[in-house]
Amino acid sequence: MHSSTTEHQRRPLRRLHTWLVAGVLAAISLPLAAQMGPVPQEIAPLSPPFEMPQLERPSFPDRTFNIRDFGAREMSNDRRNQITDAVHQAIEAAHSAGGGRVLIPKGKWLSGSLHLKSNINLHLEEGAEVLFSTDKDDYLPVVHQRHEGVEAYNYAPMIYAANVRNVAITGKGLLNAQGDHWWEWFEEYGPPPRGIATQVPLSRRDWGKGAEKEGMRPSFMVFWESEDILVEGVKLLDSPMWNVHLIYSENIIVRDVRIDSLRAPNGDGVVVDSSKNVLIEYNHFQTGDDAVVLKSGFNEEALKINIPTENVVVRHFEAKNVRTGSGGVVFGSETSGGIRNVYVHDAYFDGADRGIRFKTERGRGNVIENIFVRDVVMKNITYEAINFNSFYTGPEAMGVAPTARNIHISDVSIDGVPTAISLIGLPEKWVEDVTLTNVTVKNAEMGARIVRMKNLKMENVSIESDSLAMTIDDAYEVHLNNVSLSDNVSGGPLRVEGRYSGAIFIDGGNINEDEVQLGSGVSEEVINPDTPPQVW
Repeated sequence: MHSSTTEHQRRPLRRLHTWLVAGVLAAISLPLAAQMGPVPQEIAPLSPPFEMPQLERPSFPDRTFNIRDFGAREMSNDRRNQITDAVHQAIEAAHSAGGGRVLIPKGKWLSGSLHLKSNINLHLEEGAEVLFSTDKDDYLPVVHQRHEGVEAYNYAPMIYAANVRNVAITGKGLLNAQGDHWWEWFEEYGPPPRGIATQVPLSRRDWGKGAEKEGMRPSFMVFWESEDILVEGVKLLDSPMWNVHLIYSENIIVRDVRIDSLRAPNGDGVVVDSSKNVLIEYNHFQTGDDAVVLKSGFNEEALKINIPTENVVVRHFEAKNVRTGSGGVVFGSETSGGIRNVYVHDAYFDGADRGIRFKTERGRGNVIENIFVRDVVMKNITYEAINFNSFYTGPEAMGVAPTARNIHISDVSIDGVPTAISLIGLPEKWVEDVTLTNVTVKNAEMGARIVRMKNLKMENVSIESDSLAMTIDDAYEVHLNNVSLSDNVSGGPLRVEGRYSGAIFIDGGNINEDEVQLGSGVSEEVINPDTPPQVW
């Protein structure tokens, strides 16, 4: 993603930040808590419509290593003591002893980049706040990571866990990245050239701090090629860029985390990136980009690496005020390793730019498949509630086309949106096998637009919009079962266009076959044909 918040957009938010820090982090959990009650201590069994292992929290020896015992001192008015060395000494002692809990006690602490080792639970006591340094030298040496889908050596994240096993970040404390200096630096240098970088080996790239490329912000926390991971209970504030970034990792639980990155450009919440066996639940997002996003790498490099994101359950969460063109749950845009077997349910989106969003384009290739989304409530969406965009950066993109198929969305309530549903495939690669079941749309300016899709099934769908309720353009095998459409324009609420449209079946609902508007060159025989045309 390359969307960024401009200076004139951020200034009002910065003026509000004093009370946001004090109030939002506490208030953000209230709507979901009111709907679902307190977060249960036990992790409920996983029951996705595909095979994946049950996930459990990692366990640690009952040993505590308090950073105070290793020389850590709190911040004060006359000194800004860093705890980086003390934390690393505590981590090393715990690791050498066979593992345990590294405790950051109540208080205000200043730190540089923290690097975890296996069998470590970094625990923030309630009332603890770690403020991360605004000196970029405190994030050196550079480390191996993935930046917007392309591998790089760059400034280390605030918390970095590479090639480790059995690790956790827990507690009720606050991690404050103090991201302003990173955002200003990014504005000065601009986005790095990832489209060029992915075409050459890592060692030859003008890409990242290791290649003296400035402006590339690190994520807040990165887990790289690691296993058995838990992030639970903590609060994250003002990330440089992405917040919880999971790369080439597996067996992961992200639970009861509160993320406020509303001011951050590209401040995505939880990013699952070529990782598998993941549970994301009971989280609260107020983000400057996608709340939960699934990715698998960018273009040539990721096509070669070919590691998908797979076996992911996202449940019981809310996304509020999700901005900069983003969504509550998003697939892409970096999809070159493939995305499959994802189950999203029980979500609440209020004030998000978009709700359920798929974004990809030519050059990404691979497959997005076996996606299941249900029980989602959306209110006050800024752009589209349900969106599939195959032209993410524009139709001029070149390269291998991605495949999208077997996508199922059900039991969705949408109230207040400019465009309710927009599903658009590529001319050479239509989206296939999509079902929308029990979807209710109210207060939409525009209804549904279906373009280049094969085998779309809509059942028990109701759309109320100001303009035309539904347009079908170049779609084949469309089944409208008990679909009710209403709008404020003359003529029927359904229009069919496109020379390749055909085999559109209407059964039940309020759509009158005789009132379907037909575009130029579209025959009446495409509606409820006795024998579907054999064009595929």
